[in-house]
Amino acid sequence: MNASGPGFWAAVAAMAVITYLTRALPFLLSERSRLLRRLAREGSALSALGPSLLAGIAAAVIVPDLLDAGAGMPGLGAYAGGLAATAVASRLMSNTGAAVLLGMAGYGLLLALSGQG
Repeated sequence: MNASGPGFWAAVAAMAVITYLTRALPFLLSERSRLLRRLAREGSALSALGPSLLAGIAAAVIVPDLLDAGAGMPGLGAYAGGLAATAVASRLMSNTGAAVLLGMAGYGLLLALSGQG
């Protein structure tokens, strides 16, 4: 992704707003709020909101790079390895945040080993 283009900065601003809202919303709602009760209820359809936002942000950042670079991209193995590390960590652990961090670490390690990082 071109870090100097307006699309990049729009994506960064959107991610910041979404992250802020997902973190601040529970504190902004009263304890008697129906929305807060629905968000906190286990098995709620809204419980998938956090992981869905992470997947959407990841897709918005990763997919354009893959489409621009094509199949001959040298870092494609690092992307695949990071995805695999995230999937394995997600399967073994119940902590989505830790799985994402391990996936990022796997991606960075593979990128550094390939000479791209």
